[in-house]
Parts: sequence; C-alpha cells; structure tokens
Amino acid sequence: MQKLSNEYLKAAFSYLRLEPEFNLFLLGDLEAYGMEHENVSCYTDDDWKPDMEFPYFILIYRDNVMVYSRNEDYNGKIVAEYLNEVNPENISGKDEIIRRLVPYLKDRAARPMYLAKLNHIGDEQREQYGSLMKRVRKLTEEDIPAAYDLYMTIDEFAYTYQRKSKEKAYDDIRQNISAIGRTYGIFEGEVLASVVQTSAENKRSAMVVGVATRPGMRGKGYARAAMLRLCQDCLEEMEFLCLFFDNPSAGRIYHSIGFQDMGIYTVVRKED
Repeated sequence: MQKLSNEYLKAAFSYLRLEPEFNLFLLGDLEAYGMEHENVSCYTDDDWKPDMEFPYFILIYRDNVMVYSRNEDYNGKIVAEYLNEVNPENISGKDEIIRRLVPYLKDRAARPMYLAKLNHIGDEQREQYGSLMKRVRKLTEEDIPAAYDLYMTIDEFAYTYQRKSKEKAYDDIRQNISAIGRTYGIFEGEVLASVVQTSAENKRSAMVVGVATRPGMRGKGYARAAMLRLCQDCLEEMEFLCLFFDNPSAGRIYHSIGFQDMGIYTVVRKED
C-alpha cells in the first residue's frame, strides 16, 4: 500500500469531488488536516503513479477509515487485507464500494444507512419552530461534560463511548465543537435536553451528526429546533449539508426539514 503526501492533495480533491456527498468526510478531513497530520493518513495502490487516476483512495482519521473508488470493480481483496491489519473501529463509504470489502473483512458487521442532502430550509419550518430555535445556542468546550452526559443516556451513542476512555470520548466531542465542526444544543434549565453536531466541515459542505434528545424530554420539538438552527446557520456559509439515518421516524423528520435521499452509505463496525 502506497502512503500519499501533501504533494498529491490537488489530485485527491479532484478525484473525491466527483461525488462530494459520499466523500464529505474525506474532503473535510483533507481540507482541515492535509495528508501529513497526526490525525490523518492516506493510501492508494502501490502501482499508482501521479499521472494516473486513483484506483481507490483510503483515508484514515484517528480510528476511522473511509474508502472510495470510482470503479466498483476495484481490488477489494487487497484493500480489505490491508484494513484487517490496520483494524480500525469503523470502515465506511458509499455502499457499492464498501460491499466489495465485506467478504474479506474479519469479525465485522455492515450497517447500511440512507445518505440525505439539504440545500434549503423552507420558511414554514422556521415560522413553526421559531420560538424554540431562539433557545438553541452554540455549545463551547465548557459544555463537553453536558454533551457527554446526554449521549451516555442513549444506547446508540453510549455503545460507542463506552468502548473508549472518558478522556478520548471528551476529545471526540471537542473535535466537533471546535476543530472540524460545530455543536448546537437546547437546555431545560441547567440540563442539556437536545444536541446536534456537524463534522468534516469544509468550504462547500458539512455532515450533520450526533442528533440526540435526552429520554424524558422528547416530543417537545427540541431536536427539530436544534437541527433547524444549525442547518440555517451552516447554509449561510456553505452550499449543502448531509446526514445519515436508518430510522424511518427520524427520516420523516429530516425529509420534512428538506433533506432528500441520495443513496446508501455503509459503515462496517467491529463485532463484539
């Protein structure tokens, strides 16, 4: 496997921008860190030369790997064998690309999700949730413990954070608060009721992640208000937002805000 340097950043951007929605994480990480950073490393086939199109592109960010190829018949076996050695927590990308890896990956389960895209929020949504949107604020690093406490009340997020030290979990939240994204929340008194984050922000787009509402505080419109405020502010600066979902009820909320389905994005995780 050939490790890439910043010399090839321009070629990488040109390649990945052919499908910017599916490659949003890769584009955001490259824009934020480049290819020669402690958090990011990039690889392609040993036989690749600068005058060639990448046969596939691998980006490793911390303990997560993203894989992309324009060619659905790329050599998934070689890539999977390399990733078995790396043994990251998550491997993700466009479903057609990740599915080619799955037969060769060890002790992992695939989770397909819908990828949806937003370019515009309707005035009706702003009018309906305007009063709640005014209560939403951008979180700071001082709010990290509150965000962590909220996420630990929800099985999906608790599963991820329980596999890490508290210090590393705090750092993951910090990244989306002040490094590669932003985090918005709404409080009931002193308690953080609902939260939403972006990740992989870049000049054109961002990924909406970490949408969560504390049990017992649901059904009050908090998550939708936080989403609307975050999306409104982001779309003043960039062209579009994306998110993933596999929950039909969540999908209905996102569609009502204006998100439109783009296809399937698959995450492959370690099995317990």
